[in-house]
Amino acid sequence: MSAWIVRRLAAAIAIVLAAVTLTFFLLHLAGGSPCGQRDVQSVAPEVCARLRAQFGLDRPIWEQYGKYLWAVLHGDLGQSFWQRRPVIAALGDAMPNTLVLAGTALLIDFTLGLALGVYQAARARRFGDIALGNAALFVNSMPTFWLGLVLLLVFGQWLHLVPVGGTHDPVLCARLDSLHCVGDRLWHLALPALTLGLVGAAATARYQRAAMLEVIAQDFVRTARAKGLRERRVLLVHALRNALLPSITLFGLAFPFLVTGAVLVEWVFAWPGMGWLAVMAIGQRDYPVVTATALVASGMVTVGNLLADVVYAAADPRIRVRGA
Repeated sequence: MSAWIVRRLAAAIAIVLAAVTLTFFLLHLAGGSPCGQRDVQSVAPEVCARLRAQFGLDRPIWEQYGKYLWAVLHGDLGQSFWQRRPVIAALGDAMPNTLVLAGTALLIDFTLGLALGVYQAARARRFGDIALGNAALFVNSMPTFWLGLVLLLVFGQWLHLVPVGGTHDPVLCARLDSLHCVGDRLWHLALPALTLGLVGAAATARYQRAAMLEVIAQDFVRTARAKGLRERRVLLVHALRNALLPSITLFGLAFPFLVTGAVLVEWVFAWPGMGWLAVMAIGQRDYPVVTATALVASGMVTVGNLLADVVYAAADPRIRVRGA
């Protein structure tokens, strides 16, 4: 088991390194600089030259890459051109907001998705199953940013039920020091988390329905029914427990996907997380911030996959035997 985990860990590190390398070179080859575009300089040429020298952008790209990797290995992600502060500090401000958004969306995703999947499997090929299946397919086919814009227009602009952006009321709840401010944070969180969670729940429900239908047809489920157990116990205790294995893999992929997929949702709802930070940094040609967000995002994806592999192998030892 330990050798199997070491191999998975080595592969994860290689994937992160490849993602960071690709991001680094693509950003530097795309053109532009912290001074502005090639044909529109926002500062004087002599000032731009000093800035490029200060941040090492006047050195050959391979030298910049080597220095960047050496700095990352020592825990230094560089200085932000745009914010004029360490990149770690910028990520430290944005990361909690993204984790709160992704964590809440993940809770909505799997709570609603598993419930709908079990309900559909229990009523397979009936009206409720067909209606929910079509509704899930419709929601799953919608881009998250478009769904976010629709929810924002209906519940924020027309009905005025929720705020249209931000994480909190900057005047009344600048700090989280009362129950009212906790409610204010949840109020601001509702729409962006629901946008991400609904799209994820639609996919989770389809996966869980298929897994439940496969398990329900097996002999041990028929034996449980023959013993006179209630249908609810048969479904929730015997069938669901064995139908959760595919969802373990889906869970391992869902959280990093929600973190990285929140880019457009954070932009739509003015949610100051990693996605919003990355979009702003791209516009400012802030290479260190963009590369650091790619590093964190790829790290989350690989860690999520690694944890899913470990949990899956622990649940079914045949997986690691075949992968040995």
